[in-house]
This record gives sequence, C-alpha cells and structure tokens, in this order.
Amino acid sequence: MAGRKGHRGWGWIRKRSSGRFQASYVGPDNVRHFAPTTFEFKIDAEEWLTQERRAIQTAISSLTPVGSSGTQLTWLSPSERLDLATEVDRETLEQYGKRWIEQRNLKPRTKIHYRNLLEKHVSPKLGNVVVSNLKPVMVRSWYAKTLTDKPTYRAHAYQLLHAICDTAVKDELLERNPCMIDGATATKRTREPVVPDIAAMSVIADKIEAKFKALVLISAWCGLRFGEVIELRRKDIGVGCEIIAVARGVTHRSTDNPADRCVISTPKSGKGRTVVVPPHIRDDIAHHLNTYVGAGPDALLFVPVRGGCHVSDRVVRDAFRLACASAGVTGMRLHDMRHFAGHQTARVANLPETMARLGHSTQTASLRYQGQVSGRAVEIADQLSALATT
Repeated sequence: MAGRKGHRGWGWIRKRSSGRFQASYVGPDNVRHFAPTTFEFKIDAEEWLTQERRAIQTAISSLTPVGSSGTQLTWLSPSERLDLATEVDRETLEQYGKRWIEQRNLKPRTKIHYRNLLEKHVSPKLGNVVVSNLKPVMVRSWYAKTLTDKPTYRAHAYQLLHAICDTAVKDELLERNPCMIDGATATKRTREPVVPDIAAMSVIADKIEAKFKALVLISAWCGLRFGEVIELRRKDIGVGCEIIAVARGVTHRSTDNPADRCVISTPKSGKGRTVVVPPHIRDDIAHHLNTYVGAGPDALLFVPVRGGCHVSDRVVRDAFRLACASAGVTGMRLHDMRHFAGHQTARVANLPETMARLGHSTQTASLRYQGQVSGRAVEIADQLSALATT
C-alpha cells in the first residue's frame, strides 16, 4: 500500500475537488474511520491523524482485562466520540449534577447531603435545563424562591450549584459560571455557641457521669470533634496520656442498609493530627483507661451503654445536659465544647497553631507519638493547663 496515492506511513490523506483535505485511517476494529470534517491545510489533516494514532497507542498500552483470559480495548472511534460529545452537550443540569456528585471523592455523609440538595432544592426548578443553556437570570429566579426560610441550607444549595457550574465551565459546556449572586454563599449562625468560663467547664466535667468525664475533658481541652472522640481507642493514647493521635472519626446516618449506618473514616479535615494533652487532665484520662476501657489496643475509650458500634450521642447529650444544669450553664451543646477549646487555645497560641491543634490544617497521623510533637505544641498544652489551674 505504500505506493498508493494519498497513503502515508499511517492513515490516508486525500485532496478533494474542493481543494480541502480529507483524512482517514483503519482502526483497531478494521473499519475505516474518517475525520469529522475536512481540512483547509494538509498539515492540519496530518495533525489529526497523529492525534488519532496516539489515542490508539494509549488504548493499546492500557488494555483492560475481561474475564479470565480476555482483554478489552477502551478506545472510541471518531464517530463514537462525536456522539458522546453530543450526548454530553444535551445533558440536563440534573443529569450532570448527579454525575458530578458521583465522580467526586466525597465522604459518604457529604455525598448524601449533596444528593439531597440537588434532588430536593435544585432539580425541581432547574433540573430539566440543558447545562449549556443555563443563564444567570435563571439562577437568580431560582435563588429568590428557594429555601428562603432556611438561610444555611439555601447557601449550601447555591454553593453546590456554583461548584457544579464551575466544572461545567472547565468542561467547556458553559462560557462562564451563571452563579453570580453576591453574598449567596455566605452563611450566618442561627445560634451563637455557649462558651462557659473555665470554672464552669470544670464543674461540668465533675458533675457529669463518671464514665463520661474524660469525654468532656478531651473535648474541651483537646478540641476533638464528637465523632473523633467517640472513635478513640486505647491505641490512640500515648504513654503517660501525654499524646492523643486523632486518626479517625465516625459518622452515623439513617439508611436502609445496616452496613452503611456507621461509617469510620478519616477526620472531617481529611487528615489526622497529633494533640498534646494538657498536663492537668492526664491523670483523669489515665483513671478512665484503667476503669472503663478494655485491655486490647482497639478497645473503645467510651463503650456503648446498650450495645451498638459507638456510644450514642443522645445518651451523652442527656448526661451533658444534666451536668450543665448543675453548673448553672444553660443552652450549651456538645459541640460548644470544641468552641471552648478554640477560645482557650487562641489565648496561648497563634492562628496556625490553633488551626493545627483543632484539625483545621494538615498534619500526619501516626502512633509514633513522641517523635511527631514539636516543642511548641508541648508549650501550648502546658499553657492551657496554666489557664485551668490559676
């Protein structure tokens, strides 16, 4: 074939009567495939053939195993790719949004939240709109009528739509993001956290059921989230109770599948951290380990009262409410202890140090406790104890 007119080392280029160039090649399927358009210049036809050959070579080098003995070539012909592109161009916001959520590396709870926002609050008004047809005026109309009585969820829904449209811009389905409402992503607190003084926090820790005292102390003085503290195990506590390795967190959710009701994953930030325990609470943690925790390394620090995977937040909440009442503190919630930790840490540490201690920045999680702790982290823990004892 090398001598045939128009034949190259790979593929064919033919000059048509119009003066334009037509490119084609025989693919791995032994079918001749033509470029979707003709070219004004021969060099452009050659470039198209080069790209096609490279795509075939890439597909061949990454053959996908099928069954016990076969392989599958993940290659699409030019016409198949054109059909796929046309299909994507006609994709509705609901279809595109669902695919966007599934393709993201999200924690299960976040994925459920996004699905709920899309299905219940975005799709009813905008779901049938073809992505490429989405306009700012449509977004403004949707936003004006959506979740007006729930500002936080409204902001979350807008943030999701904005993120989906950002990807659509990158996919060249939209020229620009149609979500252009100033301040729509901002959220306001529906309530201010109740942050007691140090004396009241001490009373709460003393008045709560003894088996939960360490939970209060760790939450208030080490800043762990509730899902992090109830997933703590004996192996996460360092020698002398000087260090806590925060390597995991747990979330519970309602679902028809029992296996999905308890999800243990990385902490909310996606990274673990090592926290130095303030000296004044180490004896209490040691007492808790000796009194309430099993001997094995995987034994939970806080054992479920009535069985189950973890201690119930309802059980802890009820005990915490009684302790707060005894301390004369009203309206305080479990998560407010994390705010207490943030307030106290900020008194003795700078912003990056505070963020690191509370898990708002990346730190390596490891059980090699002593080697990962900086001298400054130890100073911060000591200064926190000084606040509590002066």
